Amino acid sequence: MKQNINFEDIAKEFMESLGVVVIIDTQSRIIYMTEKYAELYNISKPYPIGRKLQEFVPNEGLSAVVRTGKECVEEFFEHDGRTMVINRLLIRRGDEVLGGVAFTSTGSRLTLKQLESKMSFLNKQVQFYRDNYFENTGTKYNIDQIITQDPELKSLIEFTKRAARTRSAVLIHGESGTGKELFAHSIHNLSQRSKMPFVILNCAAIPENLLESELFGYAEGAFTGALKGGKKGKIEQADGGTLLLDEINSMPLQLQAKLLRVVQEKEIQVVGGKTKEVDVRFVFTTNQDLVEMVKEGKFREDLYYRINVVELRIPPLRQRKGDIPLLVNHFIEKLNEELGSRITGVDQKALDLLESYQWPGNIRELENMIERAFNYSNSGELSVEDFERLRLKISIAEKKLENNFTLRGAREEAEKLAILRALKQTKGNKKKAADLLDIDRSILYDKIKRYNVK
Repeated sequence: MKQNINFEDIAKEFMESLGVVVIIDTQSRIIYMTEKYAELYNISKPYPIGRKLQEFVPNEGLSAVVRTGKECVEEFFEHDGRTMVINRLLIRRGDEVLGGVAFTSTGSRLTLKQLESKMSFLNKQVQFYRDNYFENTGTKYNIDQIITQDPELKSLIEFTKRAARTRSAVLIHGESGTGKELFAHSIHNLSQRSKMPFVILNCAAIPENLLESELFGYAEGAFTGALKGGKKGKIEQADGGTLLLDEINSMPLQLQAKLLRVVQEKEIQVVGGKTKEVDVRFVFTTNQDLVEMVKEGKFREDLYYRINVVELRIPPLRQRKGDIPLLVNHFIEKLNEELGSRITGVDQKALDLLESYQWPGNIRELENMIERAFNYSNSGELSVEDFERLRLKISIAEKKLENNFTLRGAREEAEKLAILRALKQTKGNKKKAADLLDIDRSILYDKIKRYNVK
Protein backbone atom coordinates (compact mmCIF):
# COMPACT_ATOMS: atom_id res chain seq x y z
CA MET A 1 0.00 0.00 0.00
CA LYS A 2 1.42 3.39 -1.03
CA GLN A 3 2.08 5.71 1.90
CA ASN A 4 0.98 9.37 1.70
CA ILE A 5 3.79 11.77 2.52
CA ASN A 6 2.93 15.23 3.82
CA PHE A 7 6.03 17.30 3.12
CA GLU A 8 4.61 20.30 4.97
CA ASP A 9 4.31 18.30 8.19
CA ILE A 10 7.80 16.87 7.75
CA ALA A 11 9.25 20.35 7.14
CA LYS A 12 7.48 21.67 10.23
CA GLU A 13 8.80 18.84 12.42
CA PHE A 14 12.27 19.41 11.02
CA MET A 15 12.14 23.13 11.83
CA GLU A 16 10.90 22.45 15.37
CA SER A 17 13.75 19.98 15.89
CA LEU A 18 16.25 22.77 15.18
CA GLY A 19 15.18 24.60 18.33
CA VAL A 20 15.07 28.40 18.36
CA VAL A 21 14.23 29.41 14.76
CA VAL A 22 12.55 32.41 13.12
CA ILE A 23 12.16 33.25 9.42
CA ILE A 24 11.32 36.68 7.98
CA ASP A 25 10.79 38.12 4.50
CA THR A 26 12.58 41.13 2.99
CA GLN A 27 10.16 43.47 4.77
CA SER A 28 11.07 41.94 8.16
CA ARG A 29 7.63 40.30 8.42
CA ILE A 30 7.48 37.00 10.29
CA ILE A 31 6.96 33.98 8.04
CA TYR A 32 7.59 31.23 10.57
CA MET A 33 8.76 30.74 14.15
CA THR A 34 9.25 27.62 16.22
CA GLU A 35 7.66 27.04 19.62
CA LYS A 36 11.05 27.39 21.31
CA TYR A 37 11.58 30.78 19.69
CA ALA A 38 8.14 31.90 20.85
CA GLU A 39 8.87 30.62 24.38
CA LEU A 40 12.20 32.47 24.45
CA TYR A 41 10.49 35.81 23.81
CA ASN A 42 7.19 35.05 25.59
CA ILE A 43 5.16 35.20 22.39
CA SER A 44 1.80 33.49 22.82
CA LYS A 45 -0.29 31.70 20.21
CA PRO A 46 -1.55 32.38 17.65
CA TYR A 47 1.91 33.36 16.43
CA PRO A 48 2.04 36.83 14.79
CA ILE A 49 2.68 35.66 11.23
CA GLY A 50 2.87 38.64 8.87
CA ARG A 51 3.75 41.13 11.60
CA LYS A 52 7.13 42.91 11.88
CA LEU A 53 9.60 40.92 14.00
CA GLN A 54 10.82 44.08 15.76
CA GLU A 55 7.36 44.59 17.30
CA PHE A 56 7.94 41.49 19.42
CA VAL A 57 11.76 41.36 19.60
CA PRO A 58 12.98 45.00 19.72
CA ASN A 59 16.71 44.16 19.67
CA GLU A 60 16.58 41.52 16.95
CA GLY A 61 19.49 41.52 14.50
CA LEU A 62 18.01 39.49 11.64
CA SER A 63 16.44 42.48 9.88
CA ALA A 64 19.87 44.14 9.65
CA VAL A 65 21.27 40.99 8.00
CA VAL A 66 18.51 41.06 5.37
CA ARG A 67 18.97 44.80 4.85
CA THR A 68 22.78 44.81 4.54
CA GLY A 69 23.39 41.34 3.13
CA LYS A 70 26.03 40.65 5.81
CA GLU A 71 25.44 37.27 7.41
CA CYS A 72 26.46 36.44 11.00
CA VAL A 73 27.67 32.95 11.81
CA GLU A 74 28.14 31.52 15.31
CA GLU A 75 27.93 34.68 17.39
CA PHE A 76 27.43 34.80 21.13
CA PHE A 77 23.88 35.80 22.00
CA GLU A 78 22.54 36.53 25.48
CA HIS A 79 18.92 36.71 26.59
CA ASP A 80 17.51 36.58 30.13
CA GLY A 81 20.86 35.39 31.48
CA ARG A 82 21.16 32.60 28.90
CA THR A 83 24.12 32.47 26.52
CA MET A 84 23.66 30.78 23.14
CA VAL A 85 25.43 30.64 19.81
CA ILE A 86 23.22 32.07 17.06
CA ASN A 87 23.37 32.16 13.26
CA ARG A 88 21.63 34.78 11.10
CA LEU A 89 21.63 33.83 7.42
CA LEU A 90 20.05 34.99 4.16
CA ILE A 91 17.51 32.91 2.25
CA ARG A 92 18.20 33.19 -1.48
CA ARG A 93 16.84 32.05 -4.81
CA GLY A 94 19.76 32.49 -7.16
CA ASP A 95 20.93 36.09 -6.71
CA GLU A 96 17.57 37.19 -5.26
CA VAL A 97 17.25 37.58 -1.47
CA LEU A 98 13.91 36.22 -0.27
CA GLY A 99 14.36 36.79 3.44
CA GLY A 100 16.39 35.67 6.43
CA VAL A 101 16.54 32.95 9.07
CA ALA A 102 17.94 33.05 12.61
CA PHE A 103 18.60 29.84 14.55
CA THR A 104 20.73 28.64 17.42
CA SER A 105 23.54 26.18 16.80
CA THR A 106 22.80 22.79 18.34
CA GLY A 107 26.38 21.65 17.71
CA SER A 108 28.66 24.65 17.47
CA ARG A 109 31.71 24.41 15.27
CA LEU A 110 33.57 26.87 17.53
CA THR A 111 36.78 25.28 18.77
CA LEU A 112 37.94 25.48 22.35
CA LYS A 113 40.67 27.94 21.27
CA GLN A 114 38.06 30.21 19.62
CA LEU A 115 35.87 30.12 22.71
CA GLU A 116 38.85 30.93 24.93
CA SER A 117 39.74 33.83 22.62
CA LYS A 118 36.20 35.23 22.81
CA MET A 119 36.10 34.85 26.59
CA SER A 120 39.52 36.52 26.86
CA PHE A 121 38.25 39.48 24.86
CA LEU A 122 35.16 39.77 27.10
CA ASN A 123 37.36 39.67 30.21
CA LYS A 124 39.49 42.48 28.79
CA GLN A 125 36.35 44.56 28.24
CA VAL A 126 35.22 43.98 31.81
CA GLN A 127 38.66 44.91 33.16
CA PHE A 128 38.75 48.04 31.03
CA TYR A 129 35.31 49.16 32.24
CA ARG A 130 36.41 48.51 35.83
CA ASP A 131 39.60 50.56 35.43
CA ASN A 132 38.05 53.37 33.40
CA TYR A 133 34.51 53.76 34.74
CA PHE A 134 32.93 56.97 33.40
CA GLU A 135 36.15 57.88 31.54
CA ASN A 136 36.41 58.16 27.76
CA THR A 137 38.76 56.04 25.69
CA GLY A 138 41.12 58.82 24.68
CA THR A 139 39.50 59.95 21.43
CA LYS A 140 38.87 63.65 20.84
CA TYR A 141 37.37 63.69 17.35
CA ASN A 142 34.63 62.03 15.31
CA ILE A 143 33.79 61.84 11.61
CA ASP A 144 31.04 64.48 11.87
CA GLN A 145 33.66 67.13 12.69
CA ILE A 146 35.09 66.98 9.16
CA ILE A 147 33.96 70.15 7.37
CA THR A 148 33.81 69.78 3.59
CA GLN A 149 31.75 70.09 0.45
CA ASP A 150 34.47 68.49 -1.67
CA PRO A 151 33.17 65.36 -3.52
CA GLU A 152 36.50 63.51 -3.19
CA LEU A 153 36.69 64.05 0.56
CA LYS A 154 32.99 63.20 1.01
CA SER A 155 33.61 59.91 -0.80
CA LEU A 156 36.60 59.25 1.48
CA ILE A 157 34.42 59.86 4.56
CA GLU A 158 31.83 57.31 3.39
CA PHE A 159 34.58 54.76 2.68
CA THR A 160 36.04 55.39 6.15
CA LYS A 161 32.67 54.65 7.76
CA ARG A 162 32.57 51.26 6.03
CA ALA A 163 36.23 50.43 6.69
CA ALA A 164 35.92 51.31 10.38
CA ARG A 165 33.58 48.34 10.95
CA THR A 166 36.29 45.85 9.98
CA ARG A 167 39.37 44.84 11.98
CA SER A 168 41.83 45.52 9.13
CA ALA A 169 44.93 47.67 9.53
CA VAL A 170 44.51 51.19 8.13
CA LEU A 171 47.22 53.38 6.56
CA ILE A 172 46.37 57.10 6.35
CA HIS A 173 48.39 59.27 3.95
CA GLY A 174 48.34 63.04 4.14
CA GLU A 175 50.42 66.17 4.38
CA SER A 176 50.92 67.87 7.72
CA GLY A 177 47.72 69.56 8.89
CA THR A 178 45.27 67.71 6.62
CA GLY A 179 43.47 65.91 9.46
CA LYS A 180 45.04 62.43 9.56
CA GLU A 181 44.56 62.15 13.32
CA LEU A 182 40.91 63.19 13.01
CA PHE A 183 40.32 60.27 10.64
CA ALA A 184 42.20 57.90 12.97
CA HIS A 185 40.06 58.89 15.98
CA SER A 186 36.93 58.50 13.87
CA ILE A 187 37.88 54.98 12.78
CA HIS A 188 38.09 53.91 16.44
CA ASN A 189 34.84 55.66 17.39
CA LEU A 190 32.97 54.01 14.50
CA SER A 191 34.34 50.52 15.21
CA GLN A 192 33.14 47.73 17.51
CA ARG A 193 36.14 48.60 19.70
CA SER A 194 34.85 52.12 20.45
CA LYS A 195 34.41 51.37 24.19
CA MET A 196 37.91 49.95 24.47
CA PRO A 197 41.27 51.81 24.71
CA PHE A 198 42.45 54.18 21.99
CA VAL A 199 46.20 54.68 22.38
CA ILE A 200 48.48 57.01 20.40
CA LEU A 201 52.23 56.81 19.87
CA ASN A 202 54.03 59.40 17.73
CA CYS A 203 57.02 57.57 16.28
CA ALA A 204 58.79 60.84 15.44
CA ALA A 205 58.43 62.37 18.91
CA ILE A 206 60.29 59.68 20.90
CA PRO A 207 64.08 59.16 20.80
CA GLU A 208 65.08 56.04 18.90
CA ASN A 209 66.71 54.41 21.96
CA LEU A 210 63.43 54.71 23.94
CA LEU A 211 60.98 53.81 21.20
CA GLU A 212 61.24 50.02 21.60
CA SER A 213 60.48 49.99 25.33
CA GLU A 214 57.73 52.59 24.82
CA LEU A 215 56.13 50.40 22.17
CA PHE A 216 56.61 46.90 23.63
CA GLY A 217 57.01 47.65 27.34
CA TYR A 218 59.67 46.20 29.62
CA ALA A 219 59.98 43.79 32.52
CA GLU A 220 61.33 44.64 35.96
CA GLY A 221 65.15 44.73 35.88
CA ALA A 222 65.28 44.76 32.08
CA PHE A 223 67.81 47.60 32.17
CA THR A 224 69.30 50.15 34.55
CA GLY A 225 66.59 52.56 35.64
CA ALA A 226 63.69 50.23 34.76
CA LEU A 227 60.67 50.81 36.99
CA LYS A 228 59.87 48.29 39.70
CA GLY A 229 57.26 45.91 38.31
CA GLY A 230 58.13 46.89 34.74
CA LYS A 231 55.95 48.94 32.43
CA LYS A 232 53.26 48.16 29.88
CA GLY A 233 54.06 49.28 26.34
CA LYS A 234 51.64 51.15 24.12
CA ILE A 235 50.68 47.98 22.24
CA GLU A 236 49.67 46.18 25.43
CA GLN A 237 47.87 49.28 26.70
CA ALA A 238 45.75 49.16 23.53
CA ASP A 239 44.87 45.47 23.99
CA GLY A 240 41.26 44.96 22.90
CA GLY A 241 41.19 48.42 21.30
CA THR A 242 43.03 50.51 18.72
CA LEU A 243 46.64 51.71 18.51
CA LEU A 244 47.47 54.74 16.37
CA LEU A 245 51.11 54.79 15.29
CA ASP A 246 51.55 58.36 14.08
CA GLU A 247 54.27 59.12 11.52
CA ILE A 248 55.14 55.44 11.00
CA ASN A 249 57.62 56.61 8.34
CA SER A 250 59.89 57.73 11.23
CA MET A 251 60.20 54.24 12.77
CA PRO A 252 63.76 52.82 12.59
CA LEU A 253 64.27 49.76 10.37
CA GLN A 254 65.25 47.42 13.23
CA LEU A 255 61.98 48.20 15.03
CA GLN A 256 59.99 47.73 11.84
CA ALA A 257 60.97 44.04 11.86
CA LYS A 258 59.62 43.62 15.42
CA LEU A 259 56.44 45.51 14.58
CA LEU A 260 55.90 43.22 11.59
CA ARG A 261 55.84 40.25 13.96
CA VAL A 262 53.19 41.91 16.11
CA VAL A 263 50.97 42.72 13.12
CA GLN A 264 51.37 39.17 11.74
CA GLU A 265 51.40 37.01 14.87
CA LYS A 266 49.35 39.19 17.28
CA GLU A 267 51.97 38.85 20.01
CA ILE A 268 54.64 41.08 21.53
CA GLN A 269 58.05 40.42 23.01
CA VAL A 270 58.34 42.52 26.17
CA VAL A 271 61.85 43.96 26.57
CA GLY A 272 63.62 41.67 29.06
CA GLY A 273 60.40 39.71 29.57
CA LYS A 274 58.01 37.15 28.13
CA THR A 275 56.00 36.93 24.93
CA LYS A 276 52.38 38.08 25.28
CA GLU A 277 49.38 37.69 22.99
CA VAL A 278 47.53 40.90 22.09
CA ASP A 279 44.34 41.81 20.26
CA VAL A 280 44.94 45.23 18.73
CA ARG A 281 43.68 47.02 15.66
CA PHE A 282 46.44 49.13 14.10
CA VAL A 283 46.00 52.51 12.44
CA PHE A 284 49.07 54.15 10.89
CA THR A 285 49.64 57.65 9.55
CA THR A 286 52.40 58.94 7.28
CA ASN A 287 53.27 62.26 5.67
CA GLN A 288 55.85 60.58 3.43
CA ASP A 289 55.49 58.35 0.37
CA LEU A 290 56.19 54.89 1.82
CA VAL A 291 56.53 53.35 -1.67
CA GLU A 292 59.45 55.68 -2.34
CA MET A 293 60.90 54.88 1.08
CA VAL A 294 60.68 51.15 0.27
CA LYS A 295 62.60 51.76 -2.97
CA GLU A 296 65.23 53.73 -1.08
CA GLY A 297 65.58 50.96 1.52
CA LYS A 298 64.25 53.16 4.33
CA PHE A 299 61.06 51.16 4.94
CA ARG A 300 60.49 47.40 4.92
CA GLU A 301 58.47 46.20 1.95
CA ASP A 302 56.89 43.31 3.87
CA LEU A 303 55.73 45.67 6.64
CA TYR A 304 54.35 48.13 4.08
CA TYR A 305 52.06 45.50 2.58
CA ARG A 306 50.98 44.34 6.05
CA ILE A 307 49.93 47.79 7.20
CA ASN A 308 48.49 48.97 3.89
CA VAL A 309 45.34 46.82 3.97
CA VAL A 310 42.93 49.77 3.99
CA GLU A 311 44.41 52.94 2.48
CA LEU A 312 43.08 56.47 3.05
CA ARG A 313 44.61 59.37 1.11
CA ILE A 314 43.52 62.76 2.46
CA PRO A 315 43.65 65.50 -0.19
CA PRO A 316 45.56 68.69 0.73
CA LEU A 317 43.67 71.97 1.18
CA ARG A 318 45.06 73.43 -2.07
CA GLN A 319 43.16 70.68 -3.95
CA ARG A 320 39.82 71.55 -2.29
CA LYS A 321 39.85 75.34 -2.07
CA GLY A 322 36.06 75.34 -2.21
CA ASP A 323 36.20 74.29 1.46
CA ILE A 324 38.11 77.42 2.51
CA PRO A 325 34.99 79.62 3.07
CA LEU A 326 33.38 76.85 5.14
CA LEU A 327 36.52 76.37 7.24
CA VAL A 328 37.04 80.11 7.71
CA ASN A 329 33.48 80.54 9.05
CA HIS A 330 33.96 77.51 11.33
CA PHE A 331 37.19 78.87 12.82
CA ILE A 332 35.67 82.33 13.27
CA GLU A 333 32.75 80.86 15.24
CA LYS A 334 35.13 78.76 17.32
CA LEU A 335 37.51 81.65 18.09
CA ASN A 336 34.67 84.07 18.85
CA GLU A 337 33.51 81.67 21.54
CA GLU A 338 37.01 81.02 22.92
CA LEU A 339 38.26 84.64 22.84
CA GLY A 340 35.03 86.53 23.44
CA SER A 341 35.41 88.38 20.11
CA ARG A 342 32.66 89.55 17.75
CA ILE A 343 34.11 88.86 14.30
CA THR A 344 31.30 88.50 11.75
CA GLY A 345 33.29 87.06 8.82
CA VAL A 346 35.87 88.05 6.19
CA ASP A 347 35.41 90.53 3.38
CA GLN A 348 35.67 89.43 -0.26
CA LYS A 349 39.21 90.73 -0.80
CA ALA A 350 40.43 88.86 2.25
CA LEU A 351 38.67 85.70 1.11
CA ASP A 352 40.25 86.04 -2.35
CA LEU A 353 43.63 86.35 -0.64
CA LEU A 354 43.02 83.21 1.42
CA GLU A 355 41.97 81.26 -1.67
CA SER A 356 45.05 82.39 -3.65
CA TYR A 357 47.51 80.84 -1.16
CA GLN A 358 48.76 77.25 -1.54
CA TRP A 359 48.55 76.36 2.20
CA PRO A 360 51.55 74.05 2.67
CA GLY A 361 50.46 73.62 6.32
CA ASN A 362 46.88 72.89 5.22
CA ILE A 363 43.96 73.25 7.65
CA ARG A 364 46.19 73.69 10.69
CA GLU A 365 47.95 76.60 9.00
CA LEU A 366 44.60 78.14 8.00
CA GLU A 367 43.35 77.99 11.58
CA ASN A 368 46.55 79.60 12.86
CA MET A 369 46.27 82.34 10.24
CA ILE A 370 42.66 83.12 11.26
CA GLU A 371 43.65 83.21 14.94
CA ARG A 372 46.53 85.57 14.15
CA ALA A 373 44.11 87.87 12.32
CA PHE A 374 41.93 87.97 15.45
CA ASN A 375 44.78 89.80 17.18
CA TYR A 376 44.39 92.74 14.78
CA SER A 377 40.61 93.04 15.00
CA ASN A 378 38.02 92.43 17.71
CA SER A 379 34.77 92.94 15.80
CA GLY A 380 33.29 93.30 12.33
CA GLU A 381 34.72 91.67 9.20
CA LEU A 382 38.36 90.65 8.85
CA SER A 383 40.03 92.53 5.99
CA VAL A 384 43.14 92.09 3.89
CA GLU A 385 45.06 94.28 6.36
CA ASP A 386 44.41 91.71 9.10
CA PHE A 387 46.33 89.11 7.05
CA GLU A 388 49.55 91.08 6.62
CA ARG A 389 51.74 88.05 7.28
CA LEU A 390 49.89 86.03 4.64
CA ARG A 391 50.31 88.87 2.14
CA LEU A 392 54.05 88.83 2.88
CA LYS A 393 54.25 85.04 2.34
CA ILE A 394 52.47 85.31 -1.02
CA SER A 395 54.64 88.26 -2.05
CA ILE A 396 57.83 86.32 -1.26
CA ALA A 397 56.57 83.31 -3.23
CA GLU A 398 55.69 85.49 -6.24
CA LYS A 399 59.04 87.27 -6.10
CA LYS A 400 60.84 83.95 -6.01
CA LEU A 401 58.87 82.87 -9.08
CA GLU A 402 59.64 86.15 -10.88
CA ASN A 403 63.36 85.79 -10.19
CA ASN A 404 63.24 82.30 -11.65
CA PHE A 405 61.22 83.23 -14.73
CA THR A 406 63.61 81.79 -17.29
CA LEU A 407 62.41 79.57 -20.12
CA ARG A 408 63.67 76.58 -18.15
CA GLY A 409 61.94 77.79 -14.98
CA ALA A 410 58.65 78.28 -16.82
CA ARG A 411 58.91 74.78 -18.31
CA GLU A 412 59.59 73.26 -14.91
CA GLU A 413 56.62 75.07 -13.37
CA ALA A 414 54.40 73.81 -16.21
CA GLU A 415 55.69 70.25 -15.76
CA LYS A 416 55.13 70.40 -12.01
CA LEU A 417 51.55 71.64 -12.51
CA ALA A 418 50.84 68.91 -15.07
CA ILE A 419 52.17 66.23 -12.70
CA LEU A 420 50.05 67.56 -9.82
CA ARG A 421 46.93 67.50 -12.00
CA ALA A 422 47.65 63.98 -13.26
CA LEU A 423 48.23 62.66 -9.73
CA LYS A 424 45.01 64.29 -8.53
CA GLN A 425 43.03 62.80 -11.42
CA THR A 426 44.46 59.31 -10.78
CA LYS A 427 44.14 59.68 -6.98
CA GLY A 428 47.89 59.34 -6.47
CA ASN A 429 48.37 56.29 -8.72
CA LYS A 430 51.77 56.99 -10.28
CA LYS A 431 51.51 54.29 -12.96
CA LYS A 432 48.22 55.71 -14.24
CA ALA A 433 49.58 59.26 -13.93
CA ALA A 434 52.61 58.33 -16.06
CA ASP A 435 50.29 56.83 -18.70
CA LEU A 436 48.17 60.00 -18.63
CA LEU A 437 51.27 62.18 -19.09
CA ASP A 438 52.57 59.82 -21.81
CA ILE A 439 55.95 59.35 -20.10
CA ASP A 440 57.78 56.39 -18.62
CA ARG A 441 57.06 55.76 -14.95
CA SER A 442 60.77 56.05 -14.02
CA ILE A 443 60.83 59.54 -15.59
CA LEU A 444 57.78 60.50 -13.55
CA TYR A 445 59.47 59.35 -10.33
CA ASP A 446 62.57 61.42 -11.19
CA LYS A 447 60.50 64.56 -11.84
CA ILE A 448 58.44 64.07 -8.66
CA LYS A 449 61.67 63.90 -6.67
CA ARG A 450 63.26 66.85 -8.50
CA TYR A 451 60.24 69.14 -8.13
CA ASN A 452 59.51 67.91 -4.59
CA VAL A 453 55.92 67.09 -5.57
CA LYS A 454 53.87 65.97 -2.57
